[in-house]
Amino acid sequence: MKCRCLTIIAAVAAILLTVSCKGPVQKYTDWLYQYMPLPDSLHYGRDYWESNVVKTLEVRNRMAWNIPEREFRHFVLPLRVNNETLDDFRTKYADTLCARVAGMSLAEAALEINHWCHEQATYQPSDGRTGGPESIILRGLGRCGEESVLAVAALRAAGIPARQVYTPRWAHTDDNHAWVEVWVDGSWHFMGACEPEAVLDRAWFNGAVSRAMILHTKVYGDYDGPEDVIQRTPCYTEINVVRNYVPVRRTAVTVMSDGAPVEGAAVSFRIYNYAEFYNVVTYKTGADGRAALDTGLGDMFVLAWKDGRFGYAVASSEETVVELNHSFGEVFCDEIDIVPPVEDPLAGDIDPALAAANAVRLAAEDSIRLSHDHTNHAVALFREVYPGSAEKVLGLLSEKDLADVSYDVLEDAIIGVGSQRVELEHLRPYRAEILASGELDGLRDAEAVRRWCDENITVVEGRNPQSLRTSPIAVWRSRKTDGLGLKIFYVALCRALGIEAAYDLVTGEVETVAPQALLHPASDIYFRDYTLTQITPEGDTKLLDYESGLPEVMSVDEGYYLLTTGLRLSDGSVRARLEFFNVAGGEERELVPVVRKSALRPAVLGSMDPEALFVPDGTGAGDGAQAGGQNVQAEPQSLISATGRGWFLLAFMGHRDEPTSHARTELEAAARTLNDWGRPVVVLGQAHPSGLQNAVFGKDVSILETLPGEHKLPVIALCDSFGRIVYLSEGYNTSLAADLERIVPLL
Repeated sequence: MKCRCLTIIAAVAAILLTVSCKGPVQKYTDWLYQYMPLPDSLHYGRDYWESNVVKTLEVRNRMAWNIPEREFRHFVLPLRVNNETLDDFRTKYADTLCARVAGMSLAEAALEINHWCHEQATYQPSDGRTGGPESIILRGLGRCGEESVLAVAALRAAGIPARQVYTPRWAHTDDNHAWVEVWVDGSWHFMGACEPEAVLDRAWFNGAVSRAMILHTKVYGDYDGPEDVIQRTPCYTEINVVRNYVPVRRTAVTVMSDGAPVEGAAVSFRIYNYAEFYNVVTYKTGADGRAALDTGLGDMFVLAWKDGRFGYAVASSEETVVELNHSFGEVFCDEIDIVPPVEDPLAGDIDPALAAANAVRLAAEDSIRLSHDHTNHAVALFREVYPGSAEKVLGLLSEKDLADVSYDVLEDAIIGVGSQRVELEHLRPYRAEILASGELDGLRDAEAVRRWCDENITVVEGRNPQSLRTSPIAVWRSRKTDGLGLKIFYVALCRALGIEAAYDLVTGEVETVAPQALLHPASDIYFRDYTLTQITPEGDTKLLDYESGLPEVMSVDEGYYLLTTGLRLSDGSVRARLEFFNVAGGEERELVPVVRKSALRPAVLGSMDPEALFVPDGTGAGDGAQAGGQNVQAEPQSLISATGRGWFLLAFMGHRDEPTSHARTELEAAARTLNDWGRPVVVLGQAHPSGLQNAVFGKDVSILETLPGEHKLPVIALCDSFGRIVYLSEGYNTSLAADLERIVPLL
């Protein structure tokens, strides 16, 4: 009877809270709608938003964190973190998270919630679709952008202000990264998402972030905080928080032409990464011809243009002048050097006892996560119900899709032709509902579908600055979308009707246009050695995004192009080359990237002791055979006894952290080069790369301490039996494979 009374009291309390909050619920829901991107308003009804606002206000009253209104409105209330699929995470998990941190301070609660996130998911690279928090928990895996989505969602669900911070591109190595900032007692502090430490402001990237040029976060709504504003859109305010991390300068650019400043010129600030100059932000110059941005203390590539003229420069100081001294269509080459900021790691000292206790806890959390059922039972059920057609449907989906796709989507995919996925939209069933309406009866070809779309779908632009994807069923029901959503919907509609159609991820078009020019690319690696970018007459640039693999023949439109090549050196600096050229209609030609070369033989960087000791624990041969004739031994032995005379590679690996995950992946990517080299690869630590035919695994005893540097794991070194070191990589380095493929053949 007592339990029943408590249940009734709780229900009455919930009703009273809902009634008493009716005003605030409407106010905050209206505020969300004021800045809501179009796809969110089409995918979810007002009841969805109101129920989440009710839960948010309930948590606010329950936890009493005393959060200021500005931080609550922008960093607690919004469900959207970045470009993820929204779900019911907050209403499902808020009570669990609040109970877990009851009685804690804000700092303690933030750290504890990050531990909870680590129990749910760990790092794994994946495709560009960003899953929602529930999808990440279902998979137990996520790339850094997804891990930070989960962590921010969890912190906000417990009423703690949080935001995703990211570097759009690192300056010193290829790739980017995202993490979490949490508001604690009046200031922002950072954490590695799903990578909990024992204290705030400590993460594996304390060194890497000190080399950042710019750090972004997208803030829902029209935000008026103290940070440098990069841009304001109808939906969010993008801010630059680089000043919170590193010494900065105000990088100002003055655009000149014929000795006078140019007003209204476009100025694009760019970072070299993956063999392209990635656009961070584009501004328009004022009457004084100037545009400025807070940046780290390294080089940025600046491209400026107006009225058919353009120019560029390397910005390495507070004042840079760009002359509009080139014309679009002009053919020429140039070479430039780019230098990133010098590493100066953020302070992250911690009591060794705290760090040791945290490591024990992380291991326990790994066990908790591994005990969870990450099986997508929808896939198993689909195979059981549709044994004849299941594999055809499943074979068209990505690994990530297979991990979180729902049964109704799989069943719907049986209808029509082609994959249920068109681009990066969230998968929802649509084919059966559309066909059942009878409205499309009689449409027999792609042109008829296109006319139907033009006549029935309203295109709304300006309300989706992030290019969020709208699901075809949402377009069908609302009869409106943006330009990208219309392309996805058109392809989906064709497939539902049995008409073959595809969205070209390279061109952004929904049909194959007869090629106007054919380029035969060289064997150099795209996105590592070179990229190709089209430049429009208006000055806009469009990278040809061959992420899924470079074709033997590149079909491109007639136009003006930039071929960018680059050689990244071990210190993170880049020797880049720019080649501007034209492609004529019907032309067929070789595409020959010219990569600037480094010295023929690597210089000696330092020394180590090849007589130092390690304990071998096995071999790394892919077929299980012993590598290099080495037997498993239980006693310490000298390094040179395992490697013999000559060159060898040393890899000191960490465990469970993202830099080690990248190092393992990079070593596997360089396996062919290392195997052809034929010299020993000694891997010391718990992370074991696969595919290395000459690998010896073991545990370090005294080798690492003989190497120069800070010994920040993972440490990769190319050494010889005389103790000379010609290559040394420490910590996070996504260019490791490229470095090894460049240097190893020279040894």
